[in-house]
Amino acid sequence: MTARGAGPVRAIGAEDVPTLWAGAQFYAPAFGDDGAEGLREWVTALLAEHGPVPLVRAESLPPDTRCAALGLVGSGTALAELPPVGDEFTMALSGLERRIGQRVEAVFPLAAAALNALTPLVAACLRGLPLIDSDGMGRVFPLVQYTSLHLAGLPVGPVCAAGPAGESLTVEAASADRVETMLRAQVHLMGGWAATASYPCAAAELRRAGLQGTVSRLLAAGRVLLAGGPVDRVVSQLSAVTGCRSVGRGRVVEVEQLTRPMEWAQPAHASTVLVAESGGAGRLLQLELQNDILLVLADGALTAAVPDVICLLDAVRGGVVGLDSLGGGEMVEVLVMPAASVWYSPAGLALAGPRAFGLPVEHPRVAR
Repeated sequence: MTARGAGPVRAIGAEDVPTLWAGAQFYAPAFGDDGAEGLREWVTALLAEHGPVPLVRAESLPPDTRCAALGLVGSGTALAELPPVGDEFTMALSGLERRIGQRVEAVFPLAAAALNALTPLVAACLRGLPLIDSDGMGRVFPLVQYTSLHLAGLPVGPVCAAGPAGESLTVEAASADRVETMLRAQVHLMGGWAATASYPCAAAELRRAGLQGTVSRLLAAGRVLLAGGPVDRVVSQLSAVTGCRSVGRGRVVEVEQLTRPMEWAQPAHASTVLVAESGGAGRLLQLELQNDILLVLADGALTAAVPDVICLLDAVRGGVVGLDSLGGGEMVEVLVMPAASVWYSPAGLALAGPRAFGLPVEHPRVAR
């Protein structure tokens, strides 16, 4: 499974971090990115000191190369309040190596989006490892088992987590759901966030089960966003890179506060945003939010739904509009990008489709 728009990139250096982050935001305009600035600065400094990290394709590695997913679980707000000491990601990776009894030779992001797009660079830089141009989500999902790797039968664990207070733990359980439940509870006790190393696998397994080219795709999207220009041109160029389409452009007329109760297993809060379309049919676009935008309705008709990637662009300046700063009166462009094809399979929709998030609707592809 290969991402479109994934051009040839051989290494990621300090100068690439702004581009990578712009693309990472585009694929996850999520709540709780308070810790992003500090993490970006740290990653940039590490790359400046240690040099670029090689970016390699899974198929270029020997089939038995030991690989692992690096990620960050927990709250961006907690990350801002308790910034990394510096050894959390290498500590998590070392813990996984001790548990499996093998040296990890290459790493990849658990999710090639948001903060998780940056975290593998820390361990790769400090340990001198290549970063694999692959991930398990192709976007951000809130739970660690929401991956193409899990759908393909690869085990989530053992999962090793390291927190900002120097504490670490290893989670193993009979089911992926149980791993997530136990991990989330412990991360809360560790300070609200933790670096994680998970999904130990061979390169041949990652090539079969992972989503390929997703890191390069972030860089391609980031270049378009940082280049800027008229919004229509930006949207057209993003479409060529990501396959996105515009649902509509309009003014935010209402933002419901984050008050509705949510299923405990989903670490998020629900909200609704209403956008009055300017021009076109003058429709009212309704966006349903949790960690990100899960649903778009146009005059009550379902237009897009998770696992689609739904993003808001500033219709004046062309940048990504973060959900945590979204306010009434803003002019936005609502964009929808297709997720990896595996997410539209019956198993993929059962795991991470609308109903998995408590939304009693069928995905538009199924409804048709």
